[in-house]
Amino acid sequence: MKKNKILKIRLSEDVAKKLAVVSKNEKMSVQNEITAMIRQKISYYERVKGNIKSEELQGISLDEFSDEE
Repeated sequence: MKKNKILKIRLSEDVAKKLAVVSKNEKMSVQNEITAMIRQKISYYERVKGNIKSEELQGISLDEFSDEE
């Protein structure tokens, strides 16, 4: 089973409010909206630059993330 990770981010008040409006209008929680945006960015990156290979993932540290409890 894959573990979820937690990442804290800092947003300006203006960006946070705009994100809340986007989330509300998309009928999604802010959490789910951010996750969807990140997935879209990864998908775009992989379309443009090619799929990220599992070998690349092996050396990636997740020190910035904490485990979900």
